[in-house]
Amino acid sequence: MARAILPATALLVTSVVAVVHASAEPIEWTDVVDRYASVRSYTALYEKKEQAISNGEPQRIRLSFRKPLDVRMEWLDDRDEVDQIAVYRQGFNDGKLLARRRGMLGSMLGTLRLDPHDRRALEDSRHPITEVGIGAVIERAAKARAEGRATIRGPVDDTLDGRPADRFEFDATSDSALFGVPGARRALVWVDRDLRLPVKVELFDEKGSVLERHRFRDLRLDADLSDQVFTI
Repeated sequence: MARAILPATALLVTSVVAVVHASAEPIEWTDVVDRYASVRSYTALYEKKEQAISNGEPQRIRLSFRKPLDVRMEWLDDRDEVDQIAVYRQGFNDGKLLARRRGMLGSMLGTLRLDPHDRRALEDSRHPITEVGIGAVIERAAKARAEGRATIRGPVDDTLDGRPADRFEFDATSDSALFGVPGARRALVWVDRDLRLPVKVELFDEKGSVLERHRFRDLRLDADLSDQVFTI
């Protein structure tokens, strides 16, 4: 699959804000749900590791997201150049994602049209493009709690890259996959206290080994994302 564009017109949350609001009270998970409901779009530098994908090789992705479900992902190589791109627009392209690789292989294959659950579309992630982003984290947590498949503890006062954060812990109550990840029994979710949105997730198996790590950096809310962003 692919990588994403980060418009310069987005609202940048600076470290100054973190200093001003460092004394803010810890938040509840319902505050996270309510905050995300008001977000129209966002961009982020999305960093992830999935043990089931290339033995946890780190991936860096520029992510653009617009509600209800428009996604653009741009995978970055070691030189911060775009290696591949994938876009998805709900209700467009016959439900297919569009993907294109860089270089000679990309020239030979052209733009691919793939079902989001197609094996080729999941080469770089066990999660389809339709389940990417901070909204998916919130939705998985809410569903697990509503169905009695997970309990929640927290928040615990914490910091993340110098910013105040609240850490929540989700524990599986059954043998079902927590957050949709096979073998996951525990999840830690860090919520940026000023943004009131999840910015880091770690999933563990019953032995405490990390199965997945997802990090959303430089989160810019209500970015001005046009239809052109979600095309190739």
